[in-house]
Amino acid sequence: MTASAGFYLAVMPRYRRACVEIVRQTWPGDLAVWVSDAHLDPSVRTDPDVGWYRRVRMVRVRRAAFLQVGHWRDALRRGTTVVDLNPRSLTAWLLLVLRRATGRRVLVWGHVHPRAGQGARTAPVRRLMRRLAHGTVSYTVADAADARADLPGSPVWVATNALYRRDDIRVPAGDEVGERDHLVFVGRFVRAKKVDLLVRAFAVARQARPGMRLTLVGDGELRPELERFVREQGLQDAVTFAGWVDDVDALRAVHARAFAAVSPGFAGLSLTQAAGFGVPTLVSRDEPHSPEIELADHGAVRWFPTDSVEGLATAALAAWDDRASVPDRALSAWVRESYSAESMARGLVDALGARVERPQEVSVA
Repeated sequence: MTASAGFYLAVMPRYRRACVEIVRQTWPGDLAVWVSDAHLDPSVRTDPDVGWYRRVRMVRVRRAAFLQVGHWRDALRRGTTVVDLNPRSLTAWLLLVLRRATGRRVLVWGHVHPRAGQGARTAPVRRLMRRLAHGTVSYTVADAADARADLPGSPVWVATNALYRRDDIRVPAGDEVGERDHLVFVGRFVRAKKVDLLVRAFAVARQARPGMRLTLVGDGELRPELERFVREQGLQDAVTFAGWVDDVDALRAVHARAFAAVSPGFAGLSLTQAAGFGVPTLVSRDEPHSPEIELADHGAVRWFPTDSVEGLATAALAAWDDRASVPDRALSAWVRESYSAESMARGLVDALGARVERPQEVSVA
């Protein structure tokens, strides 16, 4: 088994802390993590409270690519180094080429396909990164199957894209439970997330169900615009701007009052979050969703027509009328078994510990 390993990644957000801590506890050798403070999108940041991450400087080439500078020699010497499966990372390309040329093991970790899907123009570029690597760590079982079909013989491991430890993934109980009269959004207030669509749809739905409320967890450039619309519609008492909430107990409390979560733009990790608390998510049908959309196969999703205020309002009203079915305990239990920090860490440790010549496999962690 290779004793020294490292992750050279763009960032390590706060929601990755539980997984990486488990990897550190499980991996028997020396493990280093090199990250920058912020990504190309500066709203995506590394957890500032983890002192053992090794910071590297990021040089941004407009918004098209980035180069991280620092600790290259150490990253080249490790027995196994894991880099981002992200064509925008010039550092990932550099480490892939140099380590491959010197016979040192290098893995790629991330989304197997671009957000636009397998047929996107940049899909062959990701496939080339995977050809250079000695294996791929995928976020989902479905993407792992695609990766195997693309490159037969190239090893693939699954590290399910999780947020919380297993014991934290549960439905609220006892005095945690409130009246389920809230729609909940968790994420960044940016155009791609279409939070403005949600607020407009909520205004329509609330005319039919005056008891309905909306909680927006997050922040971003669109907040002043959203607050202005809420004031213009006289919805100040019905809409809560909660700011960023990272603590899992606080987020469970938010979802304890929810009859549905909403993903008005592309769906990602917030889908896993809500499902873990037993709350379904209203999801826009025709969006370039992240691979976590596979949770739709397990009852986590209720679809609405893309970019339709009336369609989202109708879906919200249907969810309100069905709120007695929330929380979905079976859904929460499935997420606890399949999308925990422990299962994610297990996939990463399996990948780190495998030998280069190990036969192709997909680990369903």
